[in-house]
Amino acid sequence: MKRARRSPPAPADARLDDLITTLARALSRTRQRCARQHLQRLQARLYRGGTLQVQRWHDGGWQPLQVALDELVPPGGILASTLEVQIDCDIEELGTAAADLPLPLVLSPIAGDAPHRLTIVLHGGTPIHGELLLDGQRLRSLRIDVADAAHVPGLEA
Repeated sequence: MKRARRSPPAPADARLDDLITTLARALSRTRQRCARQHLQRLQARLYRGGTLQVQRWHDGGWQPLQVALDELVPPGGILASTLEVQIDCDIEELGTAAADLPLPLVLSPIAGDAPHRLTIVLHGGTPIHGELLLDGQRLRSLRIDVADAAHVPGLEA
């Protein structure tokens, strides 16, 4: 019986990079969504729409003042700031190493007790930054510009 020849897998780094970029975009969208939802909850609790009625002491007397809620609590002020994903995995060597290059490895996600753990940690900001860890040891630093993911449908100001 002839065995079907499998095509070589796509470079693992490309798949991992796609996963990291997808997670960074999700963090970016979540940050915006959290800020908008917080502002909407604040407005609903105050029953006054977009402004807050306050008084300030000025020249020996109290003066009424209206403060826009988006100035009081800017939508960017309340944010989801960190995303961490842990993947339990096994590590397999793939082929042989080329000259002066490390041995190619394949990380295979598994359920249950795993000998290794891959951790992707992303911190919000512009750009989003973080690190990729294997068993707590840093493999590389991450820096992802998600400017193209900044627009979230339905969250227009």
